[in-house]
Amino acid sequence: MADKTSIEWTEATWNPTNGCDRTSPGCDHCYALTLDKRLKAMGVEKYQHDGNARTSGPGFAVTLHPDALNLPRRWTTPRTVFVNSMSDLFHESVPVDFIERVFDVMSDTPQHVYQVLTKRSRRLVRLAGKLTWPANLWMGVSIENDRYAFQADHLRQVPAAVRFLSIEPLLGPVPSLRLDGIHWVIVGGESGAGAR
Repeated sequence: MADKTSIEWTEATWNPTNGCDRTSPGCDHCYALTLDKRLKAMGVEKYQHDGNARTSGPGFAVTLHPDALNLPRRWTTPRTVFVNSMSDLFHESVPVDFIERVFDVMSDTPQHVYQVLTKRSRRLVRLAGKLTWPANLWMGVSIENDRYAFQADHLRQVPAAVRFLSIEPLLGPVPSLRLDGIHWVIVGGESGAGAR
């Protein structure tokens, strides 16, 4: 949870959960996994995973942080907020009632714009009808090559006010990607050690 961030397309981050696991080749050089290891080694309490945290594969344990839910309510200056820069809100280990609580906070703080990004578009579509979508919520999916272009099709089924794509790291061509119903696209290469 940071009041400021170096992520170019947002102004702040809010992490009511942290942890994730690999879903696609775009995860191979995950910045969040690297940062999680560093924060854990530094003794940052939020990253000392407890016995209730879990993950379903290579990655780092998904942990809920109910104590972080009210942070955006304390921010008086409007900002654009990337939700779960260190996790995926639609990870299978995040209970629906917790996702609903995150959506409630977003709804209760209309002065902020929230950007939620997921690699789990199938779960997003399954849950979309059960959630109340506030007007200040931008919903996005990640696509790194043509094999994952289907995620944009899933996103188009979601009643978000703004639908966006994160095509980063762009690892290959996306000839079948359609942009109808998409409002914003982030495109970028991979960075860091071993970037492809």
